[in-house]
Amino acid sequence: MDRMATKSGLPLHPVALGTLYFGTRISKEDSEGLLTLYTEKGGNQIDTARSYANWIPGGEGASEETIGKWLERQRPRMRENLFIGTKGGLRERGWNRWRCELKEAEIRKELSASLEALRTDYIDLYWLHRDNEEIPVGEIMEMMNRLAEEGKIRYFGVSNWRVERIRQALEYTKAKGLKGISASQIQYGLGICTKEAWGDNTVVCMNQEEYEGYRQLKLPVYAYSAQSEGYFALLEQKGEDGLTDSARKKYDREENRKRWKHLHEIIRTPFYRDLPLELVSPEYIFRSPFPTVVIQGGSNRERLSRVMDYGAGGERIFSEEEWSWILQDGDFSGISAGKRSTERKSVK
Repeated sequence: MDRMATKSGLPLHPVALGTLYFGTRISKEDSEGLLTLYTEKGGNQIDTARSYANWIPGGEGASEETIGKWLERQRPRMRENLFIGTKGGLRERGWNRWRCELKEAEIRKELSASLEALRTDYIDLYWLHRDNEEIPVGEIMEMMNRLAEEGKIRYFGVSNWRVERIRQALEYTKAKGLKGISASQIQYGLGICTKEAWGDNTVVCMNQEEYEGYRQLKLPVYAYSAQSEGYFALLEQKGEDGLTDSARKKYDREENRKRWKHLHEIIRTPFYRDLPLELVSPEYIFRSPFPTVVIQGGSNRERLSRVMDYGAGGERIFSEEEWSWILQDGDFSGISAGKRSTERKSVK
């Protein structure tokens, strides 16, 4: 599969900027400030979607519009140094059993709207926001190749697709000599979640089967909800009463409680007293045996800056021994429980 890069050939930053509420819950002014901060820190991946945030009055297309207006005020060569990803095809819950409209006419309609809103004539990475498993993967891959051949998209990816469907799609494109899926985007972070807890049976959360599939395919995984909606930080800083309703619903389960307990035992030691907790989940994701990108959203500039610095620096926070303690009940990677040494072997 192709190694992705910006149009100008720049390598991609391992932290992408999530823009879910840009132009809605995050004001346009604050959104533009985050875009500027992100790019000034060396970031070049921007993640958005046509459907962001259509559940808020006036929200449909707001994220893309906000990014587009910011982009057209930047220097001329900025666009080809950025890697902009957007998504199409998502329908409201209850629309159909898959929530994804994968008819070519509809995808083209949404793609055109995204291009106009983003003030660009191409999308670097175009995502299908959901799957429709009643449609053969070959039909979908042929459609995406037509869009790529027309120059409207440079690469394409899939969001919330099962890894087995991805494998089938890659086998099809390889056999046909076509451009294949370049990346997958699913829920992935230190916090374990399920589609049942999420309340949407069309989302895909990382689990053992998905993990093993990506280990074999070596396909880049973009991790959304990478910070588990602040679950671990909220427990550590505010206790159980500090959890948001959403974080409680999605992530408050026995496995995550145990992970927090073991994490707490490590970070309460003097060496880790000032450790920013938002760096823990990115390190967990970057440990994966396949390429990964952390999608960092939210409105906190300081938090974004720290995650960007960590992503660029590549320094390890915890040793494998410490990770084995945090993940005492086992991990997708096969790490087994062990006794935690009092000797620190990691670097801060």
